[in-house]
Amino acid sequence: MKKMKLIPVILILFICLSGIIYWIFQADNATLAVNKTGSKQIDDFILHIKVEKTNNGICVYRSIQYVGDKPIEITHYTPLVSVSLNNKNHDFTGSPVTKKLEKGNSYHPHGSILVKSPGKGTYDLYSRARFSVDGEEIVIDYVENLVFE
Repeated sequence: MKKMKLIPVILILFICLSGIIYWIFQADNATLAVNKTGSKQIDDFILHIKVEKTNNGICVYRSIQYVGDKPIEITHYTPLVSVSLNNKNHDFTGSPVTKKLEKGNSYHPHGSILVKSPGKGTYDLYSRARFSVDGEEIVIDYVENLVFE
């Protein structure tokens, strides 16, 4: 008789445990709903951001483009464009890097960034380019809303 009462309890525990495992597995396998491309121009510079889904999360490509008429020289720290998912803080470190740019040049000194999927939901991707031209600091901030399903 006790065995008959134990079977429903074990069955309920098994169903609950299966549901929890399924929920955790689904949260880890969220993918970007739509690939995104965006840009923002400040003065003679355009920040370009491209976000593509991958098997484990997203790949973020970032660059700046110079559209001014005269050749210039920029100075920046690493990275040139900082990217952060759901966090507005950006770190720029290392020794200063100098690069000459002419009209139409795109500059992307660092490779793409792979970001692990944060789970299902809506998140903000914060991007910031920070560099100097003739001692004047230029900052370009860009936010892209990303949906993971």
